[in-house]
Amino acid sequence: MKKTISVLLVMFAALMFVFANGGAESQEKMNLIIYSAGTEEEAQTVADAFCEKNPNIEVTIIQASSGDIVTRAKTEWPQPEGDVVFLMGSENLDQIEEQLAGYKTKNDKKIKDEYKDTKHDTPKYYATSMPLQAIMYNTELLKGDMIPKAWKDLADPKYRGMIELANPATSGSAYAQLYQMKCLYGMEFVKAVAENGTVYVSSSTKGPKDVARGEFAISVTGEANIAQLIADGSPVAYVHPAEGTGLRTEGCAILQNCRNEKAAQLFMDFITSKDGFAVVSSLGRRTVSTEVPSPEHLPALKDMKFYEYNTDEAASLKKSLQKEFSTYIMN
Repeated sequence: MKKTISVLLVMFAALMFVFANGGAESQEKMNLIIYSAGTEEEAQTVADAFCEKNPNIEVTIIQASSGDIVTRAKTEWPQPEGDVVFLMGSENLDQIEEQLAGYKTKNDKKIKDEYKDTKHDTPKYYATSMPLQAIMYNTELLKGDMIPKAWKDLADPKYRGMIELANPATSGSAYAQLYQMKCLYGMEFVKAVAENGTVYVSSSTKGPKDVARGEFAISVTGEANIAQLIADGSPVAYVHPAEGTGLRTEGCAILQNCRNEKAAQLFMDFITSKDGFAVVSSLGRRTVSTEVPSPEHLPALKDMKFYEYNTDEAASLKKSLQKEFSTYIMN
């Protein structure tokens, strides 16, 4: 009898140890490599929050442009170095559809169909946020009638030499801008913008920072960049173009055949949870979750004007539009 009691006590103690430590599986040491199209600081903030809930997972961040991540995903196939792609525009995710693994997160039922991949029985990616494009300007350089109001203003000669934009060949968000301008006014308009003394840079964050410093007067960028600069006290403001802005999303996905599949799945569960969306919102990015309010300094969606952003068409036209655009800035 005493022997039976002793065995039971040992089993009970072992169970208590497992529960106290979150289960044996959760204590397994794991690695996770994130390819982030967002800034390194953004990815690190998200990774830190993820690791608070999963202290047994060591995260490595590789920051690159969306275009570079697409290239890596394709050239590394079928044995990717990374495990997860993060903050990638939906049109870029569509380009690497074959390289993505299907995974239904624990939060799948909370996410609307328009904010996840529905072309496959098991979603290949989930949207995290909406990188809505807006026109940002320096409030010390532009006042009154000089404040731009619409996409068409980018070709106005009065702004000649005052605009800095990201290059659509290297930046996913810049390509989204190119595609939207093409849809609204055609490629001749895009050419007119380029010939208006517009300076193109490789990074989507350089333009907003240069405008904040007063080196340029105008840039076009995602709301998150603008919200952060306003919160920092920079002399900038923004307008959503009078014609509207494309309602597009950026998301997260697991790379097929990745080395750290379990850790990647845990990350997907986290980033699609309320806590994960809250972290994304804290970065100034507008999330797709109805449980998390819009970041400070950004208007409600109901107060904005949108037009359809056709991600399939944007993806299919990307190479040809980039090639045509490159001729505008080479001449």
